[in-house]
Amino acid sequence: MDLALAVELISPELAETLCRAITADLPEYFGLPECNEHYAKGVRSRTNFAAKFEDAYVGILSLDFPYPENGNIYWMGVARSHHSKGIGTALLAKAAEHVKSQGGKTISVETLSPAESDENYLKTYRFYETRGFLPLFDLKPVGYTFTMVYMCKVL
Repeated sequence: MDLALAVELISPELAETLCRAITADLPEYFGLPECNEHYAKGVRSRTNFAAKFEDAYVGILSLDFPYPENGNIYWMGVARSHHSKGIGTALLAKAAEHVKSQGGKTISVETLSPAESDENYLKTYRFYETRGFLPLFDLKPVGYTFTMVYMCKVL
């Protein structure tokens, strides 16, 4: 990890602010205003880690625990100007460390399925896949327009 990069636990207020800022920076990933609002408010009740690079916050990972032995990535985003610089990997490492410290054995995430053939979300899928997450199943939840993939990594 770059010495200028730190990943730290942050307050619910800062998490909401960062979620909103990163969402606005990445409309091709976060283009549904009603979903964005849901997540911006939702991060307030989760455990949040932020990546800070040279005194500026550039990424956030919001984590919840749907089951005692599983940490789930509720929301994650990295500012466009910091893509492909190891920020997401550092956030995942910190989240995995936290999940293990809480007795967790797995970490999971839900993202758009590769079956949807969305170029941006194929990058997201590959990001998780190359970091050890395995697809479990595709599902189109009630009310969703798109098919989602559920992925899991054993810690």
